[in-house]
Amino acid sequence: MCTIRIGGRAKNVYFPSSQDEIRWLLIESLEKDKRFFPLGIGSNTVFSDGVIDLFFVSTRYLKRFNIKQKGKNYYIEAESGVSFKTITDIVKKLNLEGFEHLSGIPATVGGATVMNAGAYGTEISDIIEEVYWFNKEGNLRILKRDQINFSYRKSPFQKEGFVYKVVLKLSSSKKDIKSIIKKHLEERNKKQPLNYPTAGSTFKNPPKYPAGYLLEKVGLKGYKIGNVAFSEKHANFLINLGGGKFKELKKLIEIAERRVGEMYHIKLEKEIQIVE
Repeated sequence: MCTIRIGGRAKNVYFPSSQDEIRWLLIESLEKDKRFFPLGIGSNTVFSDGVIDLFFVSTRYLKRFNIKQKGKNYYIEAESGVSFKTITDIVKKLNLEGFEHLSGIPATVGGATVMNAGAYGTEISDIIEEVYWFNKEGNLRILKRDQINFSYRKSPFQKEGFVYKVVLKLSSSKKDIKSIIKKHLEERNKKQPLNYPTAGSTFKNPPKYPAGYLLEKVGLKGYKIGNVAFSEKHANFLINLGGGKFKELKKLIEIAERRVGEMYHIKLEKEIQIVE
């Protein structure tokens, strides 16, 4: 249940398909005093080895969506399990502007909202109109964009609760949206190691330098321990060469943080989420 294919087993995983089931699971996790952990496709998540006893809740069966048009604006109301691929298909079909730079990110709408995913200068928060969010007590709130404090790879939804549904605001475009998306996907294929299981960007970009540049400068591009490595294609991508172990990945992260800290006096902040 994570794209880098590393880690142990979950003791329990739940698959809600309705608001009532989400509400019940949140209340159950609260009563049992277990950490509630939503799961999309796990594209920025790494699990430790062994059995992990958290309240894992998958968005696999939350894939309903609808589209409303008001003038030149289109509103895509998507449950949290709707994939970016599905949104990309809609955007290409209707030639809508606003999502094109995000199109190649391997994510679900819910997971992308929680981490405020972004690419090519666009973040999902730029196109969010509303978020339907359950708090930890199981109460549903509908939050307007100006009520939500997003920042670089951060949102208030990372702390607790469950993003159930998101409304994206896009507009009709005179640009050739299909061509823009195609170009971005080609660039991703050239620059990113998509032929290996990966968790995407390992570290957030510090203010002065991209994390990939720093990792390359400290000699970690292509550096591996066991069957886990920093990619030779993009140093900020950890890849599973086959049979990779969590302890190998964790050691690589520790080495990267130490080397960049010693040589550049920069404290790297992880973009991937490690679940132990």
